[in-house]
Amino acid sequence: MTERGSAGWLESEGVAALDASELARLVDRTSERELRHRLIGGVREIALREIFRRMPEYLRPARAAGFEAVISWQITGAGGSARPEAVTEYCLHIHDGHCTLKPPGGAADISIRTDPTTLLRVVTGNEDPITAVLKQHLTVQGDLVRAARLTKLFAAGPS
Repeated sequence: MTERGSAGWLESEGVAALDASELARLVDRTSERELRHRLIGGVREIALREIFRRMPEYLRPARAAGFEAVISWQITGAGGSARPEAVTEYCLHIHDGHCTLKPPGGAADISIRTDPTTLLRVVTGNEDPITAVLKQHLTVQGDLVRAARLTKLFAAGPS
């Protein structure tokens, strides 16, 4: 059992084995400071890979019907403390009620830039994406009308 404020569960690839509700509970019980401290280096890459691998599973096909967009997710901190401005990019293509991960690069309809901690908190339902924008922890560029629909297209946190 992880105590509030501790992120021991982020020590290894164990994050990949957690189901959505357990992950949401652990993120909620871990301080933001501790998440920021742990989400660097290899753990950062494992967590990001797992988040985006699962993204298609959380698309709500009925709500995504008729929606089409390429979304570029730019996650900051890829260069560690030496290059905090460096980013890791993931691209999602939502079309015909489906979501697919595609290679980064190329034109995107929507670009979202955030840090790994904010991303983890948003996708687990522990932080509202609108609040993250207002706090300037998340920025959105491109087609803002379609971007506003994204929160309705994906299930956030445990169902």
